[in-house]
Amino acid sequence: MSPMRPAIAGEWAMAPGGADGAAPAESAWSQLQAPVPVAAALSAAGAWSLDGPARDFDGECWWYRCRFDHPSPGVDTACTLGLDGLATLATVWLNGEQLLESRNMFRAHALDVSGRLRPTGNELLIRFDALAPVLAQRKPRPRWRSPMLAQQQLRYWRTTVLGRTPGWSPPAVVVGPWRGIWLRAGDPTHPSQVSLAPRCMGHRGELHLSCRFPADATVTGLRVVLDHAGQRHETPLVVAGSGEYEAVLTVDRVQPWWPHTHGQPVRHPARLEGRCGDQAWSYDLGEVGFRAIDADKTDDGFGLKVNGVPVFARGVCWVPLDTLKLHAEPARYREVLTRLRDAGVNLIRVGGTMAYEADVFFELCDELGLMVWQELMFANMDFPGDDPAFAQEVEAELATQLPGWARHASVAVVCGNSEVEQQAAMWGASREHWQPALFHQRVADAVATQLPGVVYWPSSAHGGAFPFQPSQGTTSYYGVGAYRRPLSDASTSRVRFATECLAFAQVPPDATLSRLRALNGDVALRTHSPLWKARAPRDLGAGWDFDDVRDHYVKHLFGEDPMALRLSDPARLLVLGKAAASEALTAAFTQWRRPGSVCRGAMVWFLRDLWAGAGWGYLDDQCQPKAVFHALARVSKPRHVGVVDEGLNGFMVYAVNERAESCEGTLSLAAYREGEWPVAHGERVLEVPGRSSQPWPVTDWLDGFNDLTWAYRFGPPSADVLVARWQTAEGSVEQVHFIDVEGAPLQRRDIGLTAEAGAAVNDVIEVIVRTRGAARFVHFEVDGWQADDEGFHLAPGSERRVRFTPVPGHARRPWRATVSAINALVPAVIRQVT
Repeated sequence: MSPMRPAIAGEWAMAPGGADGAAPAESAWSQLQAPVPVAAALSAAGAWSLDGPARDFDGECWWYRCRFDHPSPGVDTACTLGLDGLATLATVWLNGEQLLESRNMFRAHALDVSGRLRPTGNELLIRFDALAPVLAQRKPRPRWRSPMLAQQQLRYWRTTVLGRTPGWSPPAVVVGPWRGIWLRAGDPTHPSQVSLAPRCMGHRGELHLSCRFPADATVTGLRVVLDHAGQRHETPLVVAGSGEYEAVLTVDRVQPWWPHTHGQPVRHPARLEGRCGDQAWSYDLGEVGFRAIDADKTDDGFGLKVNGVPVFARGVCWVPLDTLKLHAEPARYREVLTRLRDAGVNLIRVGGTMAYEADVFFELCDELGLMVWQELMFANMDFPGDDPAFAQEVEAELATQLPGWARHASVAVVCGNSEVEQQAAMWGASREHWQPALFHQRVADAVATQLPGVVYWPSSAHGGAFPFQPSQGTTSYYGVGAYRRPLSDASTSRVRFATECLAFAQVPPDATLSRLRALNGDVALRTHSPLWKARAPRDLGAGWDFDDVRDHYVKHLFGEDPMALRLSDPARLLVLGKAAASEALTAAFTQWRRPGSVCRGAMVWFLRDLWAGAGWGYLDDQCQPKAVFHALARVSKPRHVGVVDEGLNGFMVYAVNERAESCEGTLSLAAYREGEWPVAHGERVLEVPGRSSQPWPVTDWLDGFNDLTWAYRFGPPSADVLVARWQTAEGSVEQVHFIDVEGAPLQRRDIGLTAEAGAAVNDVIEVIVRTRGAARFVHFEVDGWQADDEGFHLAPGSERRVRFTPVPGHARRPWRATVSAINALVPAVIRQVT
């Protein structure tokens, strides 16, 4: 909570309402530490759990109460009551007087309560009415249906669909206060409604500021000050109206903000200064970054340019870090966002199926150099943009959300909605309804006016003859994935920009599987068990789920029958499922990042599981990484090497250097037969200029012709592994590429895989993994410990150091561990050397 929005200091309680919505009896109230949504409060009290029976929170009425004293008793001063988020049908009373009826969880309300407060014994009451009865009211039918939602009339109400999508989110609807409730007494030395908007025009930065001061303000000589490169820049504030001030501060040759992959996210401290009587006065405005961002729509594509430089955008679709509260503590935001930064992610999509994020999220994205694709909370449905009451709520929502994003350099794109155009086209609406005026005119105009330095895009899937055409505009790309296309489809479909992609039912880590087994009553957990299947994501009404998608690629990539494995070796089925998702992601991103690729960005679907299970998350429900997250990190580094099979042309190897500085190093290529016998080798010393990439045909590096891709098929394959390694002063990056023969089963052999663990030092155990032959998808079985990398390939005769730490929330366990690879005959015990 901002110092300017102090949380209301009082005693909070919550109680269920009766069928008629009458206020509860005193005995029904339960004390709360703080105002949180109903499901979160019940969970904290042990009265309900995501792992227990489902509960229809949309069918219930709930009351919240706060009893508090005046923040400045005895002082005649203005007071403002703030209600930053009420989900969803809320009525508010203060000391028996009705102040507000809210029908939009995405609106913030600041109410003048001057003269309505007593010195002591104030009572704030908020009633949250059941949403189910209003959803049952007859309204015009939509022009298309959204298959992800059981209740189509949600389109009339401004609330999140999270928790209301039975195919992929748990039944945990957010009802109650989900954002801060605060009370601020007027202060003649404090500004309000402070708005900052940094802009960058070439080498010049401009900081636009506006604010209000109370009528009895005692501050004089107001000016805005910015520290830049050790120099002080300032300009006076000018009066823009009664109590209103504004200023534009200009900085020449400004140091720009960059996404961390391409430079430093430079920010500059800003503040207001003046005098209060005979004392110097200062008010901290935080830090601001200057950057120019543009959409590159060349040849009907889409890409982002930051400060004039094309950026390959890669990242994740964000999910709230707490399923029940929709927000988290600042430390959790920092932990997860830092993990994403360290993995090479540079763009985060806050999709329209989720909720608007807290201020701390954007502050940390600014600091860490993470760009944000921010969607408005509209998803899939036929929204009634021509309904006056609905349109009024949308305008108020935009007035709540847009001004707060203006100060953040991280906010790169504001998008009107998630997949509205795609759903309209897929589900039978005529073409004239695919692009509603709500998003193509009204919202577009509001963003252009209030966020002139931000790219606006009307829908997450937009462009082309149909909105989800991969080769034009942006798309939700599931060619590799739900549509079960071969891995080559990531290239042949000419994906331009994937706002979401590569969704599988991602197998969680072993610690999460242990929790699931406990929930299953300690009965052996299998991928067909009711608990597992209840949490496997699916489209409503579909005859398949995303477990089936994962298993399809297990068979397609490794030639092993998932049904047979489910019967005879279910543990191997899970390991191969992890490997299939990781290899599909690696193949797609290796194609998309290659020189000459038309793809300018891709965001995986999605960040974390909403509850324990094999969900879409690249992290589990407790934000611990899955194997596929490590794969994402390997293909997302600013300095990257890739290997691409070009058929009759042979292999192409490439190097990417996104840093501003050029990079010198040695690039080597080595091909092996049966995973360990050298058949070809090449090496070059090279320099890759800053923010560029370079390709080389592998055939140019070798003495004579060698059919490494086995495209000509003159005899058996000459190699089954190709290793590209780029060694620089900063270290090495490599890609180990297994040359599979289509339809051939995965070969398992003795590859000489061993590992050795050191003693625990500060709860860290370092393991050295070594192999004689190429090891494919190296993985561990370690009770109570987790690896900082897993699912990697090892080149023949190489080693890798892996750090293990205790699984968070688990008691430290004795060291018992094995290491294996999917092409190894048997696991190897990791002996500990003390």
